[in-house]
Amino acid sequence: MAIKISSFTGLRPIKKLAHSIVSSSFDNLSVKEIKKASKNINWNFLNILSPETFFPSHSKKQLTNYVRGYLKSMVDNQILFKDDEPNFYIYKLSKNSKVQFGVIASIEINKKSQKNILPHEKTFTSKENSILRNIESTKTQVGPVYLTYKNKNNLKLLFKKYSNTKPEYFFTSAGGTKHSLWVTKNFKDRNYISSQLSKIETLYIADGHHRFAAISKLFKKTSQKNNKIKSVPLLAALFDQSSVKILSYNRLIKLKKTNPKEILDLIKKSFIDVKLCKFKKPNVKGDVMLFICNKWFSFNLLNINSKKEFSNETDIDLINSLIVDKICRIKKNEYKNYLNYLPGKFGYKELEKKVRKNEADMAFFVCPMTMHEIMSISNRKATVPQKSTFFDPKLIDGLVNLQMKL
Repeated sequence: MAIKISSFTGLRPIKKLAHSIVSSSFDNLSVKEIKKASKNINWNFLNILSPETFFPSHSKKQLTNYVRGYLKSMVDNQILFKDDEPNFYIYKLSKNSKVQFGVIASIEINKKSQKNILPHEKTFTSKENSILRNIESTKTQVGPVYLTYKNKNNLKLLFKKYSNTKPEYFFTSAGGTKHSLWVTKNFKDRNYISSQLSKIETLYIADGHHRFAAISKLFKKTSQKNNKIKSVPLLAALFDQSSVKILSYNRLIKLKKTNPKEILDLIKKSFIDVKLCKFKKPNVKGDVMLFICNKWFSFNLLNINSKKEFSNETDIDLINSLIVDKICRIKKNEYKNYLNYLPGKFGYKELEKKVRKNEADMAFFVCPMTMHEIMSISNRKATVPQKSTFFDPKLIDGLVNLQMKL
């Protein structure tokens, strides 16, 4: 069995405080949401996930010490407690009409399993290292990696059974997602979940590429120090591919010197179907909406005046190579200065607002990738640019945490 998925003894918040101290992933919070969460500085997992938000002038060493001390304080003050025995945790996400069930579990990360857990998105090394420092310092994984899979199993009846009982936790997070979590204290249920998850042959990373990369680095580092260490655990939330919803991850571009009118003219010359129009959400691969010069334009990235074949490239790859690099003359090592990212959950009006406020000169609203497309990319061992996919609804961090023996 290439992938070993197990129950574990989770570290969890006490019920009465859970809704106020858990955190949406920091990357997916708006400035307004971060400020709101920051007000509750006494007990909030943002202090562990993003300590620099509260202490921007602290050194890496100071932040590491702070995170370690903060988590210890949460345990010492009985804000967090550890389960008495290993469990699987059934996790339900509800947003608008979307409902999905998954299982939070521990996965053995070793040389074999790494080959069967496939990423699709590039990562930032600095972020990987930051997460790794936190894990090494606290010996705890806060928040799971979001994984999905193709294999069919028979967990739906079990999910239905639990959904008819009162969950251990139930609350609504920022953005309107309802979170429900059940602890599988029944030995028979745990065995059944284990047997069903053992059928999984390949896992695909939906969200949490940096966390997975950090754990992979941790395994390499610890196994090199001690050859008796054959694996490290990964905290994971597993959802069937049919339940996964993907939104676009849109682009905001600040130009270097060329003015927007000149860029628009160059785009019109490069693509054969650029049309002035009202905003309409793209739903076909290659279709994009461009906001520039305070107007919306539609066109398809594949309808370019070129003989080169682009059908195997993602829309974000095409925007980067054909427009950001070639037309805007922004080099890859300059992206961090001129490119920004906005998840599709914020809608097109937020893109308009940022351009009108001169926070950007142009914006792209793109067609979201499909799960089939993502799995195909992963199977080819290929990757897409950072911030290419936005999975919605999002998991919450801090609800079930995994302590490690390092």
